[in-house]
Amino acid sequence: MAPTDVNPRAARPILGIVALAGAALVAVLAWKAWQVTQEADSLARAAPAARAPAPPPPPAPEVPFGQIVTAARPIPAPPVELATASGARFSLAAARGQVVMLNFWATWCPPCAQEMPSMVALGEALARENPGKFQMVAVSVDESAEIVKAFFTKGPWRGLPRGVPVVMEPGGGEVTRRYYCEGRGACGPNDVKFPESYFIDREGRIVAFVVGPMDWSQPAARSYLEALIKG
Repeated sequence: MAPTDVNPRAARPILGIVALAGAALVAVLAWKAWQVTQEADSLARAAPAARAPAPPPPPAPEVPFGQIVTAARPIPAPPVELATASGARFSLAAARGQVVMLNFWATWCPPCAQEMPSMVALGEALARENPGKFQMVAVSVDESAEIVKAFFTKGPWRGLPRGVPVVMEPGGGEVTRRYYCEGRGACGPNDVKFPESYFIDREGRIVAFVVGPMDWSQPAARSYLEALIKG
């Protein structure tokens, strides 16, 4: 037999070893694949079930326009410390124990001008009939007291109202924003619109509000304020 010839009988054990090694490798790979599958299944079972996205909240009910709306719950009225158009000062804290109506308005606002005559007439009448128990205050967001004074030279007034202080907050600052936001939740950048009125009871709490203009000569407006004053 030539030196390079292979004895078939001698080669059989080697082939058998190779076959066994291959089979073992296949078994190991299969075992690893099974383990990976089991781990993936375990993780899938342990992970919380995917939840469908929550439905969007229902839209907030629209606030009635031009009507007295009772607040869901009375809340403390934000402080007011502002100069009046006549050069004096108004302090809400000093008016504690009285019913106070704050009206936020501007001379450039047509609905504000529309409601102003009936509103001032009611405010002056109630202050006269209930001395020391009621005060109506008009909060102007105009840029200057001169603009406001010019506004009140027209119509029935011929000057600033005597029984309704007009206070100034040029541009609508912190006081205006806090009343709109805290008083009825109108906190968005475009939520401050005029006119808007807030009713504060003798304990210094916002108990109602009006969005938009109102005809203050109607009996319901007087009756509501009189009930607050006498309550």
